[in-house]
Amino acid sequence: MRMSGAFVVGLMSLLGSEASADLPIVQQAQTTWGGCGYFIQVEQDVDPIPYPQPLYRIVLRSTVVSADTCTLPPQRIELGTSKLEPGIAIAAGEQGLVTAHSYGTYVRTLGPDMWTKLLRWDPTTLAIRRTEWIRVGNVPYPGAAGGPGSARVTRLTIFPKHVEVRGTRGGNFLYVDSDYTNPDRDYRFEETGTGFAVLFPDFFGVNQKPPYLYAY
Repeated sequence: MRMSGAFVVGLMSLLGSEASADLPIVQQAQTTWGGCGYFIQVEQDVDPIPYPQPLYRIVLRSTVVSADTCTLPPQRIELGTSKLEPGIAIAAGEQGLVTAHSYGTYVRTLGPDMWTKLLRWDPTTLAIRRTEWIRVGNVPYPGAAGGPGSARVTRLTIFPKHVEVRGTRGGNFLYVDSDYTNPDRDYRFEETGTGFAVLFPDFFGVNQKPPYLYAY
């Protein structure tokens, strides 16, 4: 049985509200669109198995700023959890709403494994319209087997013709996993530096284009 995206988002919102009420908020970023307020937050929880350790819940909340223009009722949507402290970012423009959050875990003997997830939302319904994953690995050379790395978002910006994600990286192999087929997937192999930038041209358009990647 297939479920619509709107139904799944609504179910996540309901379950998330029951599972993590009144948790302390340790990070927050916010923006507004059409009289509504949008917050991406990190809630501090505890994972008791196999022993008590930090667990971070990443959530998106909406509020009504102006009842004259905002038709979206207040919502809480849990975007995921992370064993490592997440990075979060949010931005809104005339074309819509975008969030980015980093999440991951620590792999024994290999180090941190952290991805950044980029989401385009319909701000009037909070239905997800596009998903991208920014990833970093550690390899001796391009095409070789290697281990995990970390890609942690620090900034998200909507420009007139593209969306830009910047962050810090731990690893030398930067690439993007998309929600559309891209047989000529681009990557950047850079031994030095700790930064990355990914530009998504025409991010809100119908014909999705491959991103531009920079490792520095």
